[in-house]
Amino acid sequence: MRLRVPPTLLFGPGCRADLPALLRELGAERPLVVTDPGVAAAGHAEPLLAGLNRAGIEAQAWDGVAPDPDEGHAERCAEQIAAGGHASVIALGGGSVIDTAKVAAVLATNGGKTADYFGFDRVRRPGLPLLTIPTTPGSGAEVSSHAVIVQLAPRKKEVVAGLHLLPRAAVVDPDLLATLPPEQTTWSALDGFIHAVEAFLARRATPFTDIYARMAVPAIARALPRVLADGSDPEAREQLALGCLTSGLAMANANAGAIHALGYPLTSRYGIPHGLANALMAAAALERIAAGSPERSAELAGLLEDGNPENLAGCVRRFLEKVGVNGGLAARGVREEDLPELAEAATHFRPVLENTPVTLSESDLLAIYRAAWA
Repeated sequence: MRLRVPPTLLFGPGCRADLPALLRELGAERPLVVTDPGVAAAGHAEPLLAGLNRAGIEAQAWDGVAPDPDEGHAERCAEQIAAGGHASVIALGGGSVIDTAKVAAVLATNGGKTADYFGFDRVRRPGLPLLTIPTTPGSGAEVSSHAVIVQLAPRKKEVVAGLHLLPRAAVVDPDLLATLPPEQTTWSALDGFIHAVEAFLARRATPFTDIYARMAVPAIARALPRVLADGSDPEAREQLALGCLTSGLAMANANAGAIHALGYPLTSRYGIPHGLANALMAAAALERIAAGSPERSAELAGLLEDGNPENLAGCVRRFLEKVGVNGGLAARGVREEDLPELAEAATHFRPVLENTPVTLSESDLLAIYRAAWA
């Protein structure tokens, strides 16, 4: 058994104020704050920079990250690191920002291009010290040792994974969720919810990851409706952030499963946000996956509902409807004639498919897409 987590985790409302002290503790100097235009517009980057400067820490910001970043984003970020003589990196944003910063931090010390490191354990030397400050719940990127990056030719999602992508510290401040629009809150939190479900059912699950997943599933299920009803509720935000942090720790060590394999092509082909794509596939996929691990599926269902705990797919479907995820793929613009192509694309995500407790053929994946399309 192995548990891989960042050496330092800070959690709690307002904890980002401790960032200067944490940088000094880690010996991380001259940071580049990597972010995106949305986070900058929400007013998170400027106060962070001002606080660092008041503490005597020389820092600059770069907001050049886009959703679903491609290999060029990571390389441009690495160029910014080199041009500014930065010796550390702070990722302030969601999963796209954090993944870009992870790859840029290893490019800064290992050289080469992003594509040189697609795959597992191809990064040979530690990257620059990286600290992560997530502004969305659920991606898990702040505590994981992998990054999802879009390859440009042919256009598809690739993974850069290995020990040297693990952040030195994660700073999870629930107050940052207050400015997140409801739709983004929902999609991001549902990504975290599905991370926890898949990690608990995963072939790579361990007693360590089970602890995190058991915490995450009910915490997210209880907190997300409360946050959507009243985004100013600090206790609900804190519980949602904690649930998503623990789901990230579960996923980072047990990995995801077939729901993610089914969701990735929906994002690549149709631009459906990652968390929403996974949510749209979850119930249909669990109808088949749960049979491979009936006792653990029943336990998860019991964490979601008191009644009918043997039907995990039904419990998940009812939770998704409660937070506004209704309808099938057809309602999201997915064409029925594209389903075979989507199923073929999903077969390429072998690591997560092989981590699923049942073996799913291409025809099985197509059947799941058809069930989710109706």
